[in-house]
Amino acid sequence: MKNQDNAHRLDPEQLDPDALEPATYHRVIGPTLKVAADVAAKRGHPTLHDDMPAMLALVDMVTRLADLFVEHYPDAENDRQMLDNAATGACVMVFQQAKLPADAIGQCLAALETAYRQLYEHDVIEQARPFVAMAWQHLDDDQREDAEKCLRQATESTIAAIEAWQTQVH
Repeated sequence: MKNQDNAHRLDPEQLDPDALEPATYHRVIGPTLKVAADVAAKRGHPTLHDDMPAMLALVDMVTRLADLFVEHYPDAENDRQMLDNAATGACVMVFQQAKLPADAIGQCLAALETAYRQLYEHDVIEQARPFVAMAWQHLDDDQREDAEKCLRQATESTIAAIEAWQTQVH
């Protein structure tokens, strides 16, 4: 969701979850999906798609990890386009798993994009970024368990920041 036009241009039916190289998926999308879904479940949401703060945490974590991947592996040009759209692709996977129709997926992506842009503009979720950076280091060293702990901290921090911000705004 880096580029504001991506969510509107991407056709959810055309996104292929298998398009990323397995090693890239293993570092950028897989762990974030697992952690965000776990946290959402603990918050009383049996599926991730209906927990907006957890979905926004997912968007932020995937966006940050994709940026770190490109920064550390600039030669991964084959994955560049997919990495630029990784957050959107991860969200589409969540929505498809929830069996939402394509038009509803498009509406959900637009809502997430708008909400994420607001969070970004108001620096609501900055405090989660160091946890994502630590998670990247662990993922790069193939320390999955430590990475997931950092991603869990990032998710919980992001959700807490969003909920605190929402109470201030409303």
